[in-house]
Amino acid sequence: MQVESIPVEQLRPAPYNPRRPLAPGDPGWEKLRRSLREFDLVQPLVWNRRTGHVVAGHQRLEILRHDGAQQVDCVVVDLPLEREQALNVTLNNRSVGSDWDPDKLVGLLTELHDLPEFDPTLTGFDAQELRDLLFVPAAESSGGGPPDAPQGPAFVTATLEVPCAEWEEVRTRLDQLLAEYAAVRLHVRRAAGAT
Repeated sequence: MQVESIPVEQLRPAPYNPRRPLAPGDPGWEKLRRSLREFDLVQPLVWNRRTGHVVAGHQRLEILRHDGAQQVDCVVVDLPLEREQALNVTLNNRSVGSDWDPDKLVGLLTELHDLPEFDPTLTGFDAQELRDLLFVPAAESSGGGPPDAPQGPAFVTATLEVPCAEWEEVRTRLDQLLAEYAAVRLHVRRAAGAT
């Protein structure tokens, strides 16, 4: 692997890049910018010497450029255009690789969440996403539950969204859960337009 520090003005975004660009203020932009500031550029961009195109790292490049970077570390390849395009798609393709192992992800996020003086949003998940993943209730009730739902510190309101096609199966399992826990209350609503 050949890594070189390339002047920013020499790094041309690939005109065919199929990823949607981020802009300042977008949640993805802000999360990536925060990561770059916290950890620096730990994953170099990929740049094709033959075409001058950035093959991977367009979002990182735009943030670095926006923040005034003059040079950027890049893995340098020398590929014909069609192989460059295939590499671009491969490196950006979410189906190449694997999904999260939910148990390991939740375990790791729980460890980080429980560390004193550590900000687990450095993982790229915002506070609400972390609460949702870890089943941590918000500090105070927002009043967003059903009007007759119990409020206050003795209750947690959880919202469960179930596709209509799966409702009967999920309903059976919820009935079992409700039979097991007498104090748990369930409020059911069909979303507007659901059939």
